Amino acid sequence: MNTKEIAQKYKRQTASRYLPIEGDQITTKIMEAEMYAVSTKFDGHLYLLSFDGKNTVLINHGGTTLIDLPLLKDATKLLKGKCNDILLAGELYLSKDGERTRSFDMTAVLDEKSENIHFAVFDLLMLDGQEVSMDIKELDKKLTSVLSGGKMVYPVNNSFVESRKDIAAQYKEIVEEGGHEGIVVRSLNGPTYKVKPLITLDAVILGYAEGDGSRAGMLKEFLVGLCIAKDQYLLLTKVGNGYSDDERKKLLKEFEKKKVDSGYIEVSGSNVAFTMVAPNQVLEFSCLDVFGENSKGTISKMALSFKDGSYYAMGKQPMASVIAPVYLKMRTDKKATTADAGLSQITKVIALGGNDAEKVKLKNSEIISRAVYVKESRGMKMVRKFMVWKTNKEATGEYPAYVYHYTDFSATRKEMLIKEIKVSDSKKQIEEIFAAELAENVKKGWEKV
Repeated sequence: MNTKEIAQKYKRQTASRYLPIEGDQITTKIMEAEMYAVSTKFDGHLYLLSFDGKNTVLINHGGTTLIDLPLLKDATKLLKGKCNDILLAGELYLSKDGERTRSFDMTAVLDEKSENIHFAVFDLLMLDGQEVSMDIKELDKKLTSVLSGGKMVYPVNNSFVESRKDIAAQYKEIVEEGGHEGIVVRSLNGPTYKVKPLITLDAVILGYAEGDGSRAGMLKEFLVGLCIAKDQYLLLTKVGNGYSDDERKKLLKEFEKKKVDSGYIEVSGSNVAFTMVAPNQVLEFSCLDVFGENSKGTISKMALSFKDGSYYAMGKQPMASVIAPVYLKMRTDKKATTADAGLSQITKVIALGGNDAEKVKLKNSEIISRAVYVKESRGMKMVRKFMVWKTNKEATGEYPAYVYHYTDFSATRKEMLIKEIKVSDSKKQIEEIFAAELAENVKKGWEKV
């Protein structure tokens, strides 16, 4: 396994074993253990540092290799004579004399080869050709020994404590009083926790989904995004928690009046297409964490334009995901603009990966079934159109495989145009839906066009 593959595997394992919690949950959500190692959370980029006895390089899970940073010379000088080879995991970040670190600061100066770019080591993967497995105390001792004297490469500074109350005290000192982003808590033979204050974001409501069963007639969740330009929005998340039952009823009635057309379909948590709404309302929600990468790499989401009362897909762009979003309140004092609900809220927290050239190219959809029926009433025509298409985009994980769309137009009705969408990942099921809809909606007097 080469270093890139090791980095990819380590990234997947690290992402899955870090449990995010907020500061006031320390004594309730962290499991009891005999010992904990507490360190300041560095907001940078995860890299592996590889030393082969002569040279030192940094490599991340995406294959990016750094060979000319000043810290690499420091690392080579530091490690020569101490080991034949070594593989370390750590955070590449911009050192700011004890101030809070931010990943976008490091990104901005990376090309400048700044001497203030440091590498804080928190794990040892291989030493002298052998894989390493140590408990938190042994690991700290080994890293301190190997990296002793490092100026730009050094181990994270761990405080070893024996109770969750001690962790809470460290959190108060480092985060609440010291102004840092958070702390990392590694328990002896147990999970690793990332402890941070709640993050709050203002986002534009783009769509809604109605509840079912006992929650029929109530809001299930909102689809929200961030404004990236005038009348352009980048999907962010679905916010389904934090509402009272009364709010769910009231909000559903309110947003049913704001329905608009959409050439893009996003599916809710219950596999029902969101009803899209005019982008003119901002809500505030909280979350435990924001991240721009997962075990599969850079996160990308759909960008939408809103034009002439309808949404259109613009293609996918690098974006973040959030953990545990919870509705807080409607922001009637804010507008759906880049200033009030823009992407800068994310880029102030993390650096988004990729660029416009990396947008995912989507395959064209193909129509499977289409039927149009007409009926005359009082000299006026009524039209019912039934259509099924295969998206050819299901592999992205962002689209259903099949979509059924029904259009019912009648000029004599108060609501002249009615539309309905159903989705499925099964061709058999979507064909059954198509046949059932025809049987239900095409009766005597309707003529096929």
